[in-house]
Amino acid sequence: MLLKDIFKDKHTKIFKVVNDDVDNETDMEIEPTDLEVIPDDDNGYYIVRAIEIADKKTTDCFIDMSTPERVTDIAIKKGFLGGVKISYTYESEIIPSVASDCFGLYELYHSKSNPEIGIQILRNGLSKATNKNIVAEDLGYILRDEGRIQEAIEAFKISEDFGPSTEYTFLELSHLYEKLGDLEKKELYFKTFTDKGGKIINIS
Repeated sequence: MLLKDIFKDKHTKIFKVVNDDVDNETDMEIEPTDLEVIPDDDNGYYIVRAIEIADKKTTDCFIDMSTPERVTDIAIKKGFLGGVKISYTYESEIIPSVASDCFGLYELYHSKSNPEIGIQILRNGLSKATNKNIVAEDLGYILRDEGRIQEAIEAFKISEDFGPSTEYTFLELSHLYEKLGDLEKKELYFKTFTDKGGKIINIS
């Protein structure tokens, strides 16, 4: 099928791009998949169901997604008379409606105007993900930024259970326990961070 017909499919969450060598982006060839999370593929190119958030209102749309870096550039929105219109993702607040198995910036899921949307998407994605540590870390960072300390700890501990993507997960846990006043666990996780090779870089 062609990208311009994407809104005719009411169920598919992730489409694989099979041909993007076209003059008009709406003529890209895509095929439906049964994927429930963005896959950790090298050189993958997908179209992913997404949510545009504006003034607490949400609108269904799609975004493109290059993996494994999970880079997105364009948004695909409903146009007039059943067509589609293409815009850039940086022009509005848009987050994927599915979690990701590949590592990247957690801000991809952090809606500043309505953070609960991204939080729920990631919570739902945890049960479907292969790389649960990645989803848990995305969730932990958002909860941390939102000041939900205990929930952030619980998320980062899921990452710990499945093998963190980086030793800095232990540093985050150290900082979070410090905020709770639990100095014993603060020191325990800081030691784990340094034992795993983590270093604090002071920029002066």
